[in-house]
Amino acid sequence: MCLATVIAGVDTFFAFRFPAIAIGAIVAQLVAYPLGVLWARVVPKWRIPLGKVGSIELNPGKFNSKEHALIYLFTNTVISTGLLRNTQVEQVRYFDENVGIGRFILYDIVGFLIAWGLAGLSIPILVDREELIWPEVLSSCALMKALHAGTKSSFSDWKMSRFGFFVWAFVGSFVWYWVSDLILPFIADLGAFPSWCKPKNAVLGQVFGVKNGMGLLPISFDWSTISTLSNPLLTPVWAAGTIFASFVFWVWIVLPGLYYQDWWETAHLPLMSNSIFNKKGTTYTVQKVVTSDWKLDLEKYKAYSPVYLPIGFLLYLALGLGGFSSMMIMFFWKFKTEVWTPFKQHQSKPTAKYLPASTRVFQLIYLFSMAVGIGLGFAFVEGWHRDTQITSGGYIVSVVIGVVLFLPVALIESKSTFTLNMEGFFNIVSAFWFEGQPITSLYFLNFGYAIFQHAMHFTQGAKLGYYMKTPPRITVIVLFAAGIWSSLVTSSVTGFVLYHFPDVCTTDAKNNMTCKSQKTAFNTQIIWGLFGSHLFGGGGRYNFIMYFFLVGAGVSIVVIAMQLLRPKSQFWHRISPALLMSGAENIPTATGLHYGSWMVAVLLFNFIVHKRNSAWWRKYNLILASALDCGVAIAAIIVYFAVSYTGGSANYKWWGTTVVDAGCDDAGCPFKSKSTISLPKGFW
Repeated sequence: MCLATVIAGVDTFFAFRFPAIAIGAIVAQLVAYPLGVLWARVVPKWRIPLGKVGSIELNPGKFNSKEHALIYLFTNTVISTGLLRNTQVEQVRYFDENVGIGRFILYDIVGFLIAWGLAGLSIPILVDREELIWPEVLSSCALMKALHAGTKSSFSDWKMSRFGFFVWAFVGSFVWYWVSDLILPFIADLGAFPSWCKPKNAVLGQVFGVKNGMGLLPISFDWSTISTLSNPLLTPVWAAGTIFASFVFWVWIVLPGLYYQDWWETAHLPLMSNSIFNKKGTTYTVQKVVTSDWKLDLEKYKAYSPVYLPIGFLLYLALGLGGFSSMMIMFFWKFKTEVWTPFKQHQSKPTAKYLPASTRVFQLIYLFSMAVGIGLGFAFVEGWHRDTQITSGGYIVSVVIGVVLFLPVALIESKSTFTLNMEGFFNIVSAFWFEGQPITSLYFLNFGYAIFQHAMHFTQGAKLGYYMKTPPRITVIVLFAAGIWSSLVTSSVTGFVLYHFPDVCTTDAKNNMTCKSQKTAFNTQIIWGLFGSHLFGGGGRYNFIMYFFLVGAGVSIVVIAMQLLRPKSQFWHRISPALLMSGAENIPTATGLHYGSWMVAVLLFNFIVHKRNSAWWRKYNLILASALDCGVAIAAIIVYFAVSYTGGSANYKWWGTTVVDAGCDDAGCPFKSKSTISLPKGFW
């Protein structure tokens, strides 16, 4: 609880700053080991009696891997609440509705109670199945086993212990981060060098740029850049290939074709941006078109300017909708084999490890938790309806969507490490249901979206317990406690910053606490909540994205047909239509630099090394994945607090530190000038 509180509190505090800093659960995993060993050696072996309940042993013996695993999954669950944190900031700072800390604690608890019950009921489907490996938890398991194993090593013949290999790889990653982030930062974005030759050339910036460009040369020597999408050493080759194919088709082929032909006047805007623009090609001032209670004023809207969206942002929205329809069709197609049969066979399955936490009594407890959560949600919505502006009907529909989406999204992530972003579907529904009401849209998104995101984290924690053989009932209880504790910590720290730092989230904020990520989330809600029905509805400027529902469905139907025609084909049975559609949806924040360098790393380790030296790969690959992440995490903390936060890095400037931020790549120069964009006839 102490580790989780400190790390979650620090993460929450510095999430307001740009650039933000996140410590992450992997740091807790490392710090917990020496603390656990020290506890076992120092703390007296006292027993605290609890009457008929039993007793608590302060020091039950040697610190072991199961205790370590429970610490990690508790901490990981507590710190994974960024979405709820953003909601609180948007409500209080940008929408200027002071809802108080207590209400947001209640709001967070609602999501956690429903998610915990949902994850518990899904254990037979998502956890107690060997074929669903959840690759992202494997490196954490490997690290814990390495820490608790022997340390004898022999460097000369590569019979080094896993712990010894971890130490060497960790040190290398730690040292190299100082080079790639501080000393020679240009090597992180080296693929952009053609745009550095002519920094004012817009086309070079758009093609080879890595900030507002396509990143056509994926050359990077920075691990945090390479692992932006996920840890490539943990990603199966088939999944990475599908995701990269999606990116190549949609971003390197379709996107430039639309942009350079100036479809929807996008050539007047940056190629890759998540901002919204007015008819002059400058940042859209939302305050000019809203009423005092943040509803759209059509007269002001017409007098000021319509909304223009960059092509990268439009494609991101469209791929999200296509990914939803393709995912749901495949889910219903495979419902019997992927959901119903595993659930029915669980009680009689000899290899099931979570039977003690899947009894009829526990199933009733999970249902009761969901019922209590839903009830508290009604209390939140109806008790403060004036502030939240969402009705009970909107709330319950959002919850239902979140519950329905959980299984199909989890089934994809459990096999590929890739998380589908379903925000687009929530936003589409809210945009047409709650037209011109951005605060309502905000809550409609976050009630349902938070539920299946929290349920994913709970399920990942349960799978880690599956691998580490932690007692099932203790595991689910620890996960429950983590959800409640997270609600208290995150909401309280966020509220403290909002109410005690008067200039936070403004350009005058001290220490750069400008809330850039929260402002991006706010802009997204403005697009959908205020303008969604006008932009994407019938006759709207960007209504083409609605056709991607049909595109996604069509892709799934083709794949299903090929599976029926070629039942023995491994290719067609492994391919994921949802990844083909949504694999590229991390744009515009991720570019070709991130996708390409990530794919190269996947092929290098999980194909070439795995094929040519499988013994090395089986022994060290997971350890290397964990060591690289750990080295970057620890180094980032030290660099930030010792160099960046103190202002030391401001005095270290030369070509290699400034070239990335100079020129059209960073400025987002458009292909055409930013003069007033023409308004087509009948635009309004």
